[in-house]
Amino acid sequence: MTDENQTQNDEDFDYGCECAMTLLNEPTEDCLNDLIDELDEDGMIATEVVYGLLATILMSMNSEEGDEEEH
Repeated sequence: MTDENQTQNDEDFDYGCECAMTLLNEPTEDCLNDLIDELDEDGMIATEVVYGLLATILMSMNSEEGDEEEH
């Protein structure tokens, strides 16, 4: 893999993380639909974007579980 490909993968991953944070901060159907439209404008979502979305959502779920256990 070239440095250029890795840079693009990192940018895609970061973008997926940003999208997930947007959705987590405003969990509405409209927000979800806007993100889906934006992500799918090329007809395909980069794998790294999906990884970023999933990683961010999983980390958020884990932190919420940790918060509940502390109380």
